[in-house]
Amino acid sequence: MLKAKREITLRKTFSAALLALAGMTLAMPSWAACYRIIAINNTPTSNYYTEAGRGTAAAWGGAGDTTGSAGTLPTVVNINNTTFQPNGTLIASGIVSFLQAGSATYTPDQILFRCTADEAGKLYEYYATNGDSANAGMYEVGSAYGLPESYRTYVNGMALRATNLVTGEYYSRYWKARPLTNLDTDSRGWILVKAKNFSDTKIELFRLTSANGPQTAAGIYPESQPATYIAFKSSTNAANLTVGADSAYNYNGWYDQWPGVSNLYNRIYTRRSATCSVTNVTPTVVFPRITVAELNSGVTRQMQITIQFSCQTGAPASTGVTAIASGVAANQTAMGILVQPANAAAAVAAGFGTAGSGVSYLLSDGYGTDPNIATGVGIQISRTNGTVINLLSTLSGSALGGNNAGWYPVLTDATAGSVVSGVTAYTKSLNATLKALPGKTVTAGKVSATAQVIIQVQ
Repeated sequence: MLKAKREITLRKTFSAALLALAGMTLAMPSWAACYRIIAINNTPTSNYYTEAGRGTAAAWGGAGDTTGSAGTLPTVVNINNTTFQPNGTLIASGIVSFLQAGSATYTPDQILFRCTADEAGKLYEYYATNGDSANAGMYEVGSAYGLPESYRTYVNGMALRATNLVTGEYYSRYWKARPLTNLDTDSRGWILVKAKNFSDTKIELFRLTSANGPQTAAGIYPESQPATYIAFKSSTNAANLTVGADSAYNYNGWYDQWPGVSNLYNRIYTRRSATCSVTNVTPTVVFPRITVAELNSGVTRQMQITIQFSCQTGAPASTGVTAIASGVAANQTAMGILVQPANAAAAVAAGFGTAGSGVSYLLSDGYGTDPNIATGVGIQISRTNGTVINLLSTLSGSALGGNNAGWYPVLTDATAGSVVSGVTAYTKSLNATLKALPGKTVTAGKVSATAQVIIQVQ
């Protein structure tokens, strides 16, 4: 947030006669106050004391312009024409964990502020868009399309909407607040405001022609201004923030009292390429029953998955964007099978991660933790010629990762169908095989998992 100046909150000072007290130590100041914790302090009488076993402490820098995270947003976002992406189309979404939203990664138990006991009931998380930035939270452009609190970004045709995942409220240019409750304390009665007490943020990117930002070409997101801010308010920290105040003018406490930022700067690439979209996928695959003995002897069960999708192969569908290219290189369109985060983590823990960010098997929900789930068994996806493919574990950072990330050229093995107004319909088949995992002991139980077909410009 480029500010004309940094505001300074003046703390009241009191003039009083000094009273000499022998053999007496005051446990805490006689006024309400919160102190910013940036290092371990082992002195119990210090306002910055960090008691062993009550939390961690480390340096953190506050909400500077280039800090923060884009969270789990895809690394690459494609801005298409309004024929293929009508106004209001959700083109990407992700979650920014508060632990990733600072100048450095927080730990959940990290103490950010230490407050006197009389600050109880006065501590708040405030949140707003970057209201004084024309391309990061000043101009609301989505209400006319039924997408309230969607704001113009630097990228022409792309709007951003943020949601506080604790309150469920959208971020606005006008400050909103959430009381911080159920906070930990130390043995001296001080309140500890920790990273775990702040909210995660959902980010949605929409295709909107009303979002008339200046970047019309493809490229890395160049605007260093964060999209959203989380501020901490107490009697002495960002004390002049008020609910409903315009963040374009009221930025009291910026930047070191503001511990969280959502930021696209240098974190996503935008493309403007013709591409494809999924129209239908086999909704459910049910494998016939199989015994542990069969699995141990190498018997498998295989079912087919059919994927239908449409691609912009010519005019008028491809007007205004570069021609479609099937592949895994930059600006080419690829397809992958995305597994859920917990399933991917289980596969990696079992030794089935790839040399990149992908995994080689889809394991069941609850694998290794639920006693009712079969272990030593997984699902492998392959082309109809028998070539095994890897699976996507994430969309964040996986672009340009190729086969090791789980990406494959979208038109490989695809059969073309009808062409209407420059859009070609395609069908592709893959095989899903239930089998024993190499090197693992099979135990009886059920297998249940979900995956999603993803088509993305790289």
